Order: sequence, then C-alpha cells, then structure tokens
Amino acid sequence: MAEKKEKIDSKENISPQSPLLSETPLPDPLQTVDGLKDLLLRTQANFENYRKQSQKRLEELQQMAARDVLVQLLPVIDNLELALKNANPSHLEDFVKGVTLISNQFTALLGDLGVHRIPTEGKFDPFLHEAIMKAPSDKPENTILEEFQRGFTLNGKVIRHAKVKVSAGTENKKK
Repeated sequence: MAEKKEKIDSKENISPQSPLLSETPLPDPLQTVDGLKDLLLRTQANFENYRKQSQKRLEELQQMAARDVLVQLLPVIDNLELALKNANPSHLEDFVKGVTLISNQFTALLGDLGVHRIPTEGKFDPFLHEAIMKAPSDKPENTILEEFQRGFTLNGKVIRHAKVKVSAGTENKKK
C-alpha cells in the first residue's frame, strides 16, 4: 500500500512537503479587521460620490427645465413689449385686441406646460378654492359668487388655490 501512496503523491499532485504549500499563505484582505475597515471606508466614499453626482444631475435637470420654460415665455414678452411700444390712444380697440391675443397665447403656453385654471363657477370646493369672504345671497349656501384671484393646477395638482367669495345662503330676517 505504501507503494500506491507514493505513486499518487508523485503524479501531478502537489505533496504536503512541496515548497508551494509550505509557505504561509497571504491573509485574505476581507478576513482582517484592517481590510474590512478599508473596504468599508471605500464603499462609504463611493456612495458619497454617487450621492453628490446624483444631486448635481438633479440640479442640472431642474435648471434645464426652467430654461426651457423661459425660452417658451420669451415670445410672449416680446409681443407684450411690441404692443406697448405701438400703443396709440386713437387705436385703443386695436390695442385691446392685441393684448387679448397675447393673453390667449400665454394661456395656451401654460396649457402646453400642464398648467390649467381652476374653474370657479358653481359649488365651493375647499380642495380647489380658498374662501376669502362669505356674503348673504339669493343663491344656495357654498355657491361661488365672485372670483378675486384665479387658481391654477399643474398636472392635476393645485399650485395656487382660487380666491373666491362664497354665498352664505339666504339671510332670514326676523321681524
């Protein structure tokens, strides 16, 4: 049997006495405390760099979005300046038509950007309207009587509530 053992050891197997195995192996960096600390610090630094890069990209996207909106607003401003420059008291009707066209252009631009006016006809809705005052009226209670300031939504979410005057209902007078 000893003969068989020698043959096994001599064949392409490395024996326990081989110089390759007799040297002490290098420790795995993940098995030492210093190696783990180093790995943790690198991972933390990489995450911090990633967070900073993500924040910078987000800021750049916000700036580009603002830039795009401003570029779309510039023609409206140009038209208003042109209307004011060419205003003539004797052609007041033409001036009003021009300003109305500019207002319509601006409203269409806002609609393209997802901004829409909040309707103020009908019943008061506290999610869309802000009641500035209540007044007695022939109309049923909580009916909108007057709009003081328009409200707007952006992609279906309120960005400014409509400021309105609301009916308090009919006033019962006792004699």
